[in-house]
Amino acid sequence: MKRVLLALTVLLMGVSLGYSKIVINLWHAYRGAEADAINKVTEMFNLSHGDIQVKLLPVPFDAINNKLQTVIPAVNKGQSQEEGPDVFVFGQDFVGDWAERQLILPIESFIDPEIVKQYYPATIKALSYMYEGGLWALPGSFKNIALFFNKRFISAPPKKLSELIAVSDKFTNPAEKKWGFSYDTGNFYYHTMWVQAWGGTIFKKIGTNKKGFPIWLPLLYSQPMISAGDFVYKNLKNNKFHGAAEAEITYSFNNNKTLFAISGQWFRGEIAANVDYGVAELPIVDEIGRQAVPFLTVEGYFMASCTKDQAAAAEVIKYFTSAAMGRYFGKIGKQTPANKGAYQYSEVANDPISQVFKAAAANAIGMPSCPEMALTWDPASSGLSGVLNGKDGATTWKEQQIRLMKLIEKDRKISYAKLGFDYTKFTAPLKIQ
Repeated sequence: MKRVLLALTVLLMGVSLGYSKIVINLWHAYRGAEADAINKVTEMFNLSHGDIQVKLLPVPFDAINNKLQTVIPAVNKGQSQEEGPDVFVFGQDFVGDWAERQLILPIESFIDPEIVKQYYPATIKALSYMYEGGLWALPGSFKNIALFFNKRFISAPPKKLSELIAVSDKFTNPAEKKWGFSYDTGNFYYHTMWVQAWGGTIFKKIGTNKKGFPIWLPLLYSQPMISAGDFVYKNLKNNKFHGAAEAEITYSFNNNKTLFAISGQWFRGEIAANVDYGVAELPIVDEIGRQAVPFLTVEGYFMASCTKDQAAAAEVIKYFTSAAMGRYFGKIGKQTPANKGAYQYSEVANDPISQVFKAAAANAIGMPSCPEMALTWDPASSGLSGVLNGKDGATTWKEQQIRLMKLIEKDRKISYAKLGFDYTKFTAPLKIQ
């Protein structure tokens, strides 16, 4: 008997030594219920996989991109004092930039085409770049902003902004810190809902480079951008809009002191359990007769170029974006999964708020994923800040347009003047078409 036990022990030791566990570091910026969801899915993965284990590292949302750009190259050069990510989760707006900086790896060779068909086409398109069939991540969820409202005070919001503001005016009481209509007005991501309602866009294609990639012209200095900025400034000045950071809005909403709030799926996970709330699509802007049009953001699971094991990282990506795990991200994290199969589960399919976000997504515009988008956020945010602080819209957006064009010229090694867009001669806003 002792010989049998000894032989079994040696055999098990051999298996253990021969198949050591691969630890995949997964970075994310989730908080609240979304963090609970990814913790749960990680626990399930680790229990069901003996050879691969996932270790999570939460990173603040505002810091994760800079951390990725610092740590991944350092790990690749053998100069990092910390482990880099093998996989990370983030929106698609930096896909082009990360791909060209070689911070991420294409994953199409690891993903069967039949698996790709499981996801909504728009979410796959958002994560494609550089060449035909290039896939840089699998989509976990898609996000867009909508109108949250407190059912304690109203059963359903009006569809027109003027009517919504009329209701919110009766609720607003600054002395009691009660706000009728709140959102992060200084955040350019949110601001695009007005720009796109006025028919604006962030870029237009004006040519291709020697590699056959598109050359994009930014459109910060455009009439829709000017009109949208003036519109928000007017409503802030007249106390029709209340601008606040999301943390402040969350606190106010949870204390029944905000009636309407514009936010995304992530907001759901931070609303207190005792708050009865609903979600509706964004309102129609009366003066132009169009509904506010948000960005569609796709959160992808990317493979970092510093990963220690590409095959293991790909397995993690497939698992976390699967239909079965979409069930948990939908139920616990209140996300809208990108995997169509997740909606076979009743807790996802029968979630009325998720259905509102799905419907609103059909009206949304995909956030650009070209490299130029990574350079756009700072000038765009500076322009919006200037306008909301009372600076002339046309002058401010023209300044930021030129600033952004110079940044793109330096980064992309192009000359806009040679392409027919000499910013020293701008006399009128750029045309969208």
